[in-house]
Amino acid sequence: MEKILILLTNPKNSEMIGTLLGANYDIIYSLSEIEEDSKDIDTISLIITDLISWSRNGEKLKSIKEKEMPLFLPFLLVVAPNDLKNAQNIIWESFDEVIIVPITKIVLSSRVKVLLQTRELSLQVNQLLKDKEMLIKEIHHRVKNNLTVISSLLSLQSRYIKDESDKDLFKESENRAKSMALIHERLYRSEDVKSIDFSDYITSLSRDLFDTYVTSKDKIQLKLDVENIMVDVDNTVPLGLIINELVTNCLKYAFPSNRPGTININFHKIGSEYVLEVSDDGIGLPEDFDVDKSDSLGMRLISGLTSQLDGEMEMLNESGTTFRIRFSDS
Repeated sequence: MEKILILLTNPKNSEMIGTLLGANYDIIYSLSEIEEDSKDIDTISLIITDLISWSRNGEKLKSIKEKEMPLFLPFLLVVAPNDLKNAQNIIWESFDEVIIVPITKIVLSSRVKVLLQTRELSLQVNQLLKDKEMLIKEIHHRVKNNLTVISSLLSLQSRYIKDESDKDLFKESENRAKSMALIHERLYRSEDVKSIDFSDYITSLSRDLFDTYVTSKDKIQLKLDVENIMVDVDNTVPLGLIINELVTNCLKYAFPSNRPGTININFHKIGSEYVLEVSDDGIGLPEDFDVDKSDSLGMRLISGLTSQLDGEMEMLNESGTTFRIRFSDS
């Protein structure tokens, strides 16, 4: 049974409206019947009040309505004709429907019915959104599991490969699958299925790569300067793969012969623009190195994924190597 709070200045008027509504509703007449932290707040379907009661209890009623969001909790104002003319602004800012005295049962019943039907629609839409969110999370969960299986298969297969260069190719493909699986894991665990905390993601991904490639952890340092920002799901996969390729290249090629050094990963948002910078103080790239002409799969991926982000890539070959990628919100 739908619960209606009737809060008018004159208790007799409240009881009259309750009588007109009949026995089809659970009627309450006082805010004191609702404890602030009670679950009863969630069961109120409609609040009927007048201007004087609103002036006294408006903040409390607004608070109840805010707690119901995103559900629709309708406010019905009982008002005299003169008051309706004098308080137009406050009425239409605060109330969803108005009923003018004197009140008839037919008019009251029709207004209440429409408001309650609207609330019921909001309940249905909210449930559909929850179901959709659960479905999306389930999809992310399954994608993550499938990518984990692919990564595990590549790892198992690589054990039977004797050629080290071929084995490295399998390891790189394994890490690419892991980087994407990590994104989908974050998405199905997140309350927001449309974006992830990229600071947390970069930290996890970079440390996983560090553990994979670095044997002398006391010689190579990993420094992160990553802003705590949410990144849209459409950008996370290409961006995650770019970071995977850049960090992998640093770990594999920047510090030969156990050379010590540092890898820096910076990620910030400046205005509407994201800036990713991965740098090292290693041996650097050959002077004639051209990203666009490179036949490396990793470099082709970085270039292609940057284009997918509608971003721009800049490479600096001074005191090591720096890749800087800029892109805007999609």
